Amino acid sequence: MKRMCFLLFFISLISGAYAQDQWAAKVFAGTSQYLGDLNKENPVYQSAPSYGFGLNFQENLRYGFNLHFAYHTLKGSTAHLDDFVHPNYPGSQHRFNTRLIDVSAEAEFNFLPFEIYNIRKENFTPFIFAGLGFNYFLTDQENQFPLIIPFGLGIKYNIFERFSIGIQWTAKKTFFDQMDGVTNISQPGKSALIHNDDWYHHAVFFITYHPFRESIKCPTYEE
Repeated sequence: MKRMCFLLFFISLISGAYAQDQWAAKVFAGTSQYLGDLNKENPVYQSAPSYGFGLNFQENLRYGFNLHFAYHTLKGSTAHLDDFVHPNYPGSQHRFNTRLIDVSAEAEFNFLPFEIYNIRKENFTPFIFAGLGFNYFLTDQENQFPLIIPFGLGIKYNIFERFSIGIQWTAKKTFFDQMDGVTNISQPGKSALIHNDDWYHHAVFFITYHPFRESIKCPTYEE
């Protein structure tokens, strides 16, 4: 059901795509970090590789859409949790190394007018985005395609007519609490009152390539 909802979302997202020259290919690489029962607040906790590729559709100067395919490695352990005890790991340390693939579709908003192919003006902007997706675990977690909600921010800049570069930070809210192999770890004598699903986030550098170009503006006639 979740996969069907995602597919319908993506079909509706691209249904307005009518111009080839508004499409672009994107590759990115950076690091991923985990937030959950074993790491409550450290944003750079045990960084691990993250990379992937995507497609971008630029609807106009302000709005765009993305489809992303990403690979992540997430790591963690109980070595730093001296005050915590989990019934499944008494007197010993628990470690995890989770590898996963996620797919997401996102709507993007540019804070400044941004025109692809233009390196003279309107060629730089901060942006924000949000969407829906799911992930697939390559390790021993249940491969049930749990839903995720990605959102984040970044900046991008046209360096050539067909190439843009940028940096981007993405947080991903999951609806799954076994990414780290534990569920609601708590202090001795206390129990968790709220089910705490795991999160992960990644910061990447990206390059975007625009393969299609139906028309080329002459700089002489630019304002």
